[in-house]
Amino acid sequence: MRIILFITLLPAFLAISCRPGTVYEKHRNTSGLVWNRFDVKKFEVEIQDISRAYDFYIAIRHHTDIPYSNLDIYFTLFTASGEVRTNKYQIPVKNKDGKLLGDGLGNLWDLHHRIFEGFTFTEPGINTFEISSAMPHADLGGIMQVGLIVKKSKI
Repeated sequence: MRIILFITLLPAFLAISCRPGTVYEKHRNTSGLVWNRFDVKKFEVEIQDISRAYDFYIAIRHHTDIPYSNLDIYFTLFTASGEVRTNKYQIPVKNKDGKLLGDGLGNLWDLHHRIFEGFTFTEPGINTFEISSAMPHADLGGIMQVGLIVKKSKI
């Protein structure tokens, strides 16, 4: 029961705590610790300041017993100007010694992985981001949440 309360309250605490430079941060739950390949996580981000660059991060909350060393994901950006960018990324979950990367608390691990640095938008407005699993199996076990973080770039 305590783990359910913890999982429920943790996103609220993360949302409350502002990180410097963070423009957007949201996490989407999976169903029963399984991220299905067809469960595309969508995020709508309004960007008004196009004079600066932005960095994009994928946030993964997972269980300690995740069976993979890397997660393959598809990342698609639909900009307000109509541009579409799709790429496949490999996110390391464990180092070469098998040790989990990120921040852990009990059996829960949070991993933030920058996938794009210094992106500039050409038009203000709503931009849609889609993240989906590109793993060979339809069901990716051990994944609790998938998130997107957009930060002001330092470059």
